[in-house]
Amino acid sequence: MKITGIHVYQVDLPLHEGSYQWSGGKSVDVFDSTVVELETDAGLLGYGEVCPLGPVYLPSYAAGARAGIQEIAPHIIGLDPRQPRVVYQAMDRALKGHPYAKSAIDMACWDLLGRVSSQPICNLLGGRFGDDYVLYRAISQEAPEVMAKKVAGYSR
Repeated sequence: MKITGIHVYQVDLPLHEGSYQWSGGKSVDVFDSTVVELETDAGLLGYGEVCPLGPVYLPSYAAGARAGIQEIAPHIIGLDPRQPRVVYQAMDRALKGHPYAKSAIDMACWDLLGRVSSQPICNLLGGRFGDDYVLYRAISQEAPEVMAKKVAGYSR
């Protein structure tokens, strides 16, 4: 199996609460997400996504992810996506750093490997070790009493 095409889609993900605000007057109203579709000569498609938390929150940003993917794409055409480590090494040779840009392609390779082997990705990565996971929950900066009420509602 070989990678024959890479398609990149920009998707705006509106925030359930309307906006997310943090210190310094920074905020986002929508998350700018990037979805990667890897096409193969076997007719299978694999998908991955990268969704940075806006351009001023982390050292990653959506337009940078798409630019990185564009830089990497020609270097992974023809590679076998069932060998994610080989693909990752090719990505590293094509672009130093920028792991956030590489992550969506990496996920798409794992997605394809899972599809080909008829296994969930958790099995491919070592197995499922629990039925429940405590998730991180961030709250937007607002008046203290509003924030306290939201925290109380999330802990139920």
